[in-house]
Amino acid sequence: SRTGVLYLRTASNSNVTSTTMLSACTVTAAPVGISRRVSDRANTTTQSRSRVTSGGRLRGAVSLPRRRTAASNVARAAFGEIERARGQDYASAAEVFVEAFFLRKGGAADVITKSELAYLNGAQKRDMVGRYNKRGLCAMYVIRDDDTGKVVGCVGADVQTFKGTVPVKRATDATKGEVADRPVIANLATAPAARRRGLAKKLMARIEEECKEWGFEEAVLVVEANNSKARSLYSKLGYKAIGGEPDTPNIVIDRETGKVVNGAVKTVFMRKSLKEGAVGVLENIDVTKLVGVGAAVAAAAKFALGSQ
Repeated sequence: SRTGVLYLRTASNSNVTSTTMLSACTVTAAPVGISRRVSDRANTTTQSRSRVTSGGRLRGAVSLPRRRTAASNVARAAFGEIERARGQDYASAAEVFVEAFFLRKGGAADVITKSELAYLNGAQKRDMVGRYNKRGLCAMYVIRDDDTGKVVGCVGADVQTFKGTVPVKRATDATKGEVADRPVIANLATAPAARRRGLAKKLMARIEEECKEWGFEEAVLVVEANNSKARSLYSKLGYKAIGGEPDTPNIVIDRETGKVVNGAVKTVFMRKSLKEGAVGVLENIDVTKLVGVGAAVAAAAKFALGSQ
C-alpha cells in the first residue's frame, strides 16, 4: 500500500490500490500484487472459532515481543547507519511494520492466527518490493541491528498521482483540487527494542532528503485518524493536516475469527513543505493550532482580569 495500508483484491478481482499507513502508522494509489481473496478464507471461519480458549484468545495466536523495561535497557543494542533496503531487508521490514501497525492495534495479536500472520507478513513484503524495488522515483531505507543484521526501522517513499488530497484512482467528479504527482512517505515503523531512540526522526529526515533529490518541494503522507502517536510525531516534524477521507479502503483483523478481512478507516492527509529557509518554515505553520493557542491565552487573560 502506498500509505502504509494494504488493500486486498475483491471478489471481482479488481486492481488493488493503497494509503501508514498508516500507518506509521497506520498511513494510496498504484496496483499491488495481493491477489488472495478474503472470501477464500471465509470458508474456515467455523474452524477458527473453535480454537477460541476460555480466556478469549485463539489457540495458535501469536505473541508480541515483550516490551523492554528500564533495567533491560542498560545494555541496549547498537544500530547501524541508514541504508537503502536490499534483499532480505524487505521481509524483515514487513515484519516490523506488521507488528507495529497491525498486531498492536486493538489487541489484534491476541486473535490473529499464525497462518493469517504469515499471510499478512508475506503480503506486506510483496507490497514493499513492488513499490520500492523498481525503476523510477522510489526508495526504502532501513536501519539494522548491528548484532543480528535484522531490520529495526524502515520507511519508504514513492510518487503517486493525486487529485487534491485523494488518489486519482479514487477521485470523483466532486473531488476538488488539481491533478499532480506527489511524493508519498509511508511504512515508517520501528521495532519494540529500537523505540524511543530517535530512529523514526532519522528515517524521516533521510526520506525527505530523497524526495528533495527527486525535485519535489513537498512530501505528503496518509495516517489513520485515530493514530494519535503517529499524528503527533508528524506534527512535530512539520507536517500539517490538509485533508482526509472518511472511509479509506483498508484491511483489519477480525476480532472473532483472527482473519484478515476488508475494511475501511478514517484517514488524515498531511503535508510538509521541503523548501529551504523561512519560506518552508512559514508554509509548515499550522494556523489552526495557533488560533487555538491564541484563544486559550485570551481566555486565560480574561479570567485573570475578572478575578482581580
